[in-house]
Amino acid sequence: MAISALFDALLSTLFPDRCGGCARFGDLLCRDCRAGLRPYPRDPGRLLDSLDDVRIAFVFASPLREVVHQFKYRRVRRLARPLGQLMATHLAARPLPIDAVLPVPLHHARLAERGFNQAEALAQEVARALERPMAAGLERVRVTEQQAHLNARQRADNVRGAFRWRNAPPPPRLLIVDDVLTTGATIGACAEALRAAGADFVYGLALARSRPDRS
Repeated sequence: MAISALFDALLSTLFPDRCGGCARFGDLLCRDCRAGLRPYPRDPGRLLDSLDDVRIAFVFASPLREVVHQFKYRRVRRLARPLGQLMATHLAARPLPIDAVLPVPLHHARLAERGFNQAEALAQEVARALERPMAAGLERVRVTEQQAHLNARQRADNVRGAFRWRNAPPPPRLLIVDDVLTTGATIGACAEALRAAGADFVYGLALARSRPDRS
Protein backbone atom coordinates (compact mmCIF):
# COMPACT_ATOMS: atom_id res chain seq x y z
CA MET A 1 0.00 0.00 0.00
CA ALA A 2 1.29 3.47 -0.88
CA ILE A 3 2.44 5.75 1.94
CA SER A 4 -0.30 8.28 1.15
CA ALA A 5 -2.95 5.54 1.37
CA LEU A 6 -1.57 4.35 4.71
CA PHE A 7 -1.59 7.92 6.00
CA ASP A 8 -5.20 8.40 4.86
CA ALA A 9 -6.19 5.14 6.54
CA LEU A 10 -4.55 6.26 9.78
CA LEU A 11 -6.27 9.63 9.66
CA SER A 12 -9.66 8.06 9.00
CA THR A 13 -9.17 5.82 12.04
CA LEU A 14 -8.07 8.60 14.39
CA PHE A 15 -10.39 11.23 12.93
CA PRO A 16 -13.49 9.68 11.26
CA ASP A 17 -14.56 11.44 8.10
CA ARG A 18 -17.18 14.13 8.52
CA CYS A 19 -19.06 15.63 5.57
CA GLY A 20 -17.80 19.09 4.66
CA GLY A 21 -21.32 20.18 3.80
CA CYS A 22 -23.54 18.92 6.64
CA ALA A 23 -20.95 17.67 9.21
CA ARG A 24 -22.44 14.17 9.40
CA PHE A 25 -19.97 11.35 10.06
CA GLY A 26 -19.24 8.79 7.36
CA ASP A 27 -17.93 10.52 4.25
CA LEU A 28 -16.00 13.66 3.38
CA LEU A 29 -18.85 14.53 1.01
CA CYS A 30 -22.01 12.62 1.81
CA ARG A 31 -24.55 11.34 -0.68
CA ASP A 32 -27.16 13.96 0.23
CA CYS A 33 -24.71 16.86 -0.18
CA ARG A 34 -23.44 15.44 -3.47
CA ALA A 35 -27.03 15.35 -4.66
CA GLY A 36 -27.47 18.97 -3.57
CA LEU A 37 -24.61 20.29 -5.72
CA ARG A 38 -25.96 22.49 -8.51
CA PRO A 39 -24.27 21.94 -11.89
CA TYR A 40 -23.13 25.17 -13.48
CA PRO A 41 -25.75 26.02 -16.12
CA ARG A 42 -23.31 26.30 -19.01
CA ASP A 43 -19.58 26.66 -19.50
CA PRO A 44 -18.57 30.24 -20.33
CA GLY A 45 -16.36 29.22 -23.24
CA ARG A 46 -13.43 31.46 -24.09
CA LEU A 47 -14.19 34.06 -21.38
CA LEU A 48 -10.87 35.94 -21.91
CA ASP A 49 -8.58 36.22 -24.93
CA SER A 50 -5.77 34.46 -23.07
CA LEU A 51 -7.92 31.37 -22.46
CA ASP A 52 -9.01 29.00 -25.19
CA ASP A 53 -11.83 27.56 -23.10
CA VAL A 54 -13.05 27.45 -19.50
CA ARG A 55 -15.02 24.72 -17.76
CA ILE A 56 -16.90 25.18 -14.47
CA ALA A 57 -18.37 22.26 -12.56
CA PHE A 58 -20.85 23.78 -10.08
CA VAL A 59 -22.62 26.91 -8.89
CA PHE A 60 -21.00 28.29 -5.75
CA ALA A 61 -23.96 27.84 -3.41
CA SER A 62 -24.91 25.66 -0.45
CA PRO A 63 -23.92 22.94 0.27
CA LEU A 64 -20.78 23.48 -1.85
CA ARG A 65 -20.15 26.84 -0.20
CA GLU A 66 -19.82 25.14 3.19
CA VAL A 67 -17.63 22.40 1.72
CA VAL A 68 -15.23 24.93 0.18
CA HIS A 69 -15.11 26.84 3.47
CA GLN A 70 -14.06 23.68 5.30
CA PHE A 71 -11.51 22.86 2.61
CA LYS A 72 -10.00 26.32 2.16
CA TYR A 73 -10.23 27.98 5.55
CA ARG A 74 -10.55 25.09 8.02
CA ARG A 75 -7.83 23.27 6.06
CA VAL A 76 -9.61 19.96 5.65
CA ARG A 77 -7.19 18.99 2.90
CA ARG A 78 -8.66 15.54 2.27
CA LEU A 79 -11.69 17.23 0.72
CA ALA A 80 -9.46 17.77 -2.31
CA ARG A 81 -10.01 14.15 -3.30
CA PRO A 82 -13.81 14.12 -3.78
CA LEU A 83 -13.84 17.69 -5.11
CA GLY A 84 -11.03 17.04 -7.59
CA GLN A 85 -12.70 13.84 -8.76
CA LEU A 86 -15.95 15.72 -9.37
CA MET A 87 -14.05 18.32 -11.41
CA ALA A 88 -12.40 15.62 -13.49
CA THR A 89 -15.77 13.94 -14.08
CA HIS A 90 -17.19 17.24 -15.31
CA LEU A 91 -14.30 17.70 -17.73
CA ALA A 92 -14.50 14.10 -18.94
CA ALA A 93 -18.01 14.75 -20.26
CA ARG A 94 -16.47 17.10 -22.85
CA PRO A 95 -12.72 16.42 -22.83
CA LEU A 96 -10.09 19.01 -23.66
CA PRO A 97 -6.84 18.10 -25.48
CA ILE A 98 -4.37 18.78 -22.66
CA ASP A 99 -0.77 17.69 -22.06
CA ALA A 100 -0.45 18.71 -18.40
CA VAL A 101 -2.27 20.23 -15.44
CA LEU A 102 -1.20 23.02 -13.10
CA PRO A 103 -2.78 25.14 -10.36
CA VAL A 104 -3.16 28.86 -9.90
CA PRO A 105 -0.13 29.48 -7.65
CA LEU A 106 -0.02 31.32 -4.34
CA HIS A 107 2.70 33.81 -3.49
CA HIS A 108 5.20 32.22 -1.10
CA ALA A 109 4.23 34.64 1.67
CA ARG A 110 0.54 33.74 1.43
CA LEU A 111 1.39 30.05 1.10
CA ALA A 112 3.33 30.24 4.37
CA GLU A 113 0.38 32.00 6.00
CA ARG A 114 -2.29 29.59 4.74
CA GLY A 115 -0.25 26.40 4.96
CA PHE A 116 -1.31 24.90 1.62
CA ASN A 117 -2.54 25.87 -1.83
CA GLN A 118 -6.08 24.60 -2.29
CA ALA A 119 -5.84 24.97 -6.08
CA GLU A 120 -2.74 22.76 -6.10
CA ALA A 121 -4.49 20.10 -4.04
CA LEU A 122 -7.39 20.08 -6.52
CA ALA A 123 -5.06 20.08 -9.52
CA GLN A 124 -3.23 17.02 -8.21
CA GLU A 125 -6.50 15.10 -7.97
CA VAL A 126 -7.62 16.27 -11.41
CA ALA A 127 -4.27 15.27 -12.94
CA ARG A 128 -4.46 11.85 -11.28
CA ALA A 129 -8.00 11.24 -12.51
CA LEU A 130 -7.20 12.39 -16.06
CA GLU A 131 -3.86 10.54 -16.08
CA ARG A 132 -1.94 13.67 -16.98
CA PRO A 133 1.26 15.01 -15.39
CA MET A 134 1.49 18.10 -13.23
CA ALA A 135 3.45 20.96 -14.80
CA ALA A 136 5.77 22.95 -12.52
CA GLY A 137 7.07 26.42 -13.26
CA LEU A 138 4.26 28.95 -12.93
CA GLU A 139 4.82 31.28 -9.98
CA ARG A 140 3.20 34.34 -8.47
CA VAL A 141 5.89 37.01 -8.31
CA ARG A 142 4.13 39.52 -6.07
CA VAL A 143 1.51 39.57 -3.35
CA THR A 144 -1.88 40.73 -4.64
CA GLU A 145 -4.92 42.03 -2.81
CA GLN A 146 -7.75 39.65 -2.03
CA GLN A 147 -10.00 39.65 -5.11
CA ALA A 148 -13.29 39.22 -3.24
CA HIS A 149 -13.91 42.91 -2.52
CA LEU A 150 -12.77 44.21 -5.94
CA ASN A 151 -14.87 44.89 -9.04
CA ALA A 152 -14.05 43.36 -12.43
CA ARG A 153 -11.70 46.14 -13.57
CA GLN A 154 -9.90 46.23 -10.23
CA ARG A 155 -9.51 42.44 -10.27
CA ALA A 156 -7.84 42.57 -13.68
CA ASP A 157 -5.50 45.39 -12.59
CA ASN A 158 -4.71 43.60 -9.34
CA VAL A 159 -3.33 40.44 -11.00
CA ARG A 160 -1.87 41.92 -14.18
CA GLY A 161 1.78 40.87 -14.42
CA ALA A 162 1.56 38.93 -11.14
CA PHE A 163 2.64 35.59 -12.67
CA ARG A 164 5.60 34.26 -14.63
CA TRP A 165 6.93 30.97 -15.91
CA ARG A 166 10.43 30.18 -14.64
CA ASN A 167 11.39 26.84 -16.22
CA ALA A 168 12.07 25.54 -19.73
CA PRO A 169 9.20 26.20 -22.16
CA PRO A 170 5.94 24.74 -20.84
CA PRO A 171 4.01 21.91 -22.51
CA PRO A 172 2.00 23.21 -25.48
CA ARG A 173 -1.50 22.45 -24.08
CA LEU A 174 -2.15 23.27 -20.45
CA LEU A 175 -5.08 23.11 -18.04
CA ILE A 176 -5.09 25.66 -15.18
CA VAL A 177 -7.09 24.57 -12.12
CA ASP A 178 -8.66 26.87 -9.52
CA ASP A 179 -11.32 26.51 -6.86
CA VAL A 180 -13.78 29.40 -7.30
CA LEU A 181 -13.89 31.60 -10.41
CA THR A 182 -15.71 34.92 -10.66
CA THR A 183 -14.53 37.17 -13.51
CA GLY A 184 -11.66 34.90 -14.53
CA ALA A 185 -9.07 37.65 -14.03
CA THR A 186 -6.66 35.50 -12.01
CA ILE A 187 -6.77 32.45 -14.22
CA GLY A 188 -6.55 34.74 -17.26
CA ALA A 189 -3.40 36.40 -15.92
CA CYS A 190 -1.90 32.94 -15.42
CA ALA A 191 -2.73 32.08 -19.03
CA GLU A 192 -1.01 35.25 -20.26
CA ALA A 193 2.19 34.23 -18.48
CA LEU A 194 1.99 30.71 -19.95
CA ARG A 195 1.44 32.02 -23.48
CA ALA A 196 4.36 34.43 -23.08
CA ALA A 197 6.51 31.41 -22.16
CA GLY A 198 5.45 29.50 -25.29
CA ALA A 199 2.26 27.57 -24.51
CA ASP A 200 0.01 27.15 -27.57
CA PHE A 201 -3.31 26.40 -25.86
CA VAL A 202 -4.38 27.27 -22.32
CA TYR A 203 -7.63 26.08 -20.76
CA GLY A 204 -9.22 26.70 -17.38
CA LEU A 205 -11.11 24.42 -15.01
CA ALA A 206 -12.83 25.69 -11.85
CA LEU A 207 -14.74 23.85 -9.18
CA ALA A 208 -17.40 26.58 -8.94
CA ARG A 209 -18.53 30.04 -9.93
CA SER A 210 -20.73 32.26 -7.82
CA ARG A 211 -22.35 34.32 -10.58
CA PRO A 212 -23.91 32.05 -13.22
CA ASP A 213 -25.63 35.09 -14.76
CA ARG A 214 -22.23 36.32 -15.93
CA SER A 215 -21.69 33.45 -18.34
